[in-house]
Amino acid sequence: MVFRVLRPDSVSVWKNEEILNRFSKYRGIIDGTQVARYLIAKTVKCEYNSNDTIENLEKLLKEKSLEYNDLLKKDVEEIKYRKTVPNSYVNLAETLANNYLKNCIFCERQCEVNRIDGKKGFCLISKDSYVSSAFLHMGEEPHLVPSGTIFFQGCNFGCVFCQNYDISQAWKGKRDIDDIAQKVNTKQLAAIAEKLVDRGAININYVGGDPIPNIHTIVGSLIFQQSNICQLWNSNFFLTEKALSLIIDFIDFWLPDFKYGNNECAKKYSGIDNYFDVVARNHKRVHDEGSGEICIRHLVMPNHIECCSKPILDYVAKELPKAVMNIMTQYRPQWKAFNYDEINRRPTSQEMREVKSYADKLGILYEPVS
Repeated sequence: MVFRVLRPDSVSVWKNEEILNRFSKYRGIIDGTQVARYLIAKTVKCEYNSNDTIENLEKLLKEKSLEYNDLLKKDVEEIKYRKTVPNSYVNLAETLANNYLKNCIFCERQCEVNRIDGKKGFCLISKDSYVSSAFLHMGEEPHLVPSGTIFFQGCNFGCVFCQNYDISQAWKGKRDIDDIAQKVNTKQLAAIAEKLVDRGAININYVGGDPIPNIHTIVGSLIFQQSNICQLWNSNFFLTEKALSLIIDFIDFWLPDFKYGNNECAKKYSGIDNYFDVVARNHKRVHDEGSGEICIRHLVMPNHIECCSKPILDYVAKELPKAVMNIMTQYRPQWKAFNYDEINRRPTSQEMREVKSYADKLGILYEPVS
């Protein structure tokens, strides 16, 4: 038997009726009254030729997504007794993901390198995935702990203020990735996830760095995972629509960043083009087409209230009414932030009050998880 010792706020957060309402499916998986989405997807039979064209595989993926979403409308008691099939919707998604690796378009940098042949784009990750650590994280949002957190080496961003810079970018060009992280295949990643479940995790939390370069391994691991556990995507969310289509039906809970309220700040501090357009699009899609259970992380940066925090809050209030936000106070100058005077300090209490007051004005739910 697994005994979970929770922080006081991790108990009290579930007494909030609005949190229970917005995160009802996630809570149901924890309680065993709902079935994790990936388990349902493994019951959807899918006949295809793995050597077929990408276009045909994409067409079939869309068809199976429609079939899957029709299945979700059935009574949960009927869903519980469905049997896993050998060639499922998840197998199809893994096959398509590995095809994308030959001309990688997982993230919106779209490096288009052949990672199967060992080529590397901005993330410096080839076909192999590397786990830097995996543990029960007790420091996540109250409704998520204990979280079975899996940190992947490498990232598709280059944030000058990154607080995980040791695994996202500091090693690039200096150390061999094999010396600092564990290479994992799909079966090994599934074993890590199952071990975290055995230790008391209430979700499997894919993070980094960022999980985006590892979509093929993560999806493939779902074939071997067996537990009724929430699959959680913790990411900068700068992935392509095709990449999002590979995971949108398998993820139960979304924990995306919303860093910048415009494209210019993103370019300056993360080296990213079209940030707001891409990330807003992806938030909107998982809200409307995915599970819809989302906790958006916004890290408040000094001197970026008007240009970033408020536009993000405006977008969330208008387009993502089911989302909950974590308005984060944890920003501190890290990595290369010391080279930028305007962000070379923590946000002031006045700045934090202004952001939270604006969120209150817009009716955004943030207090229970912030």
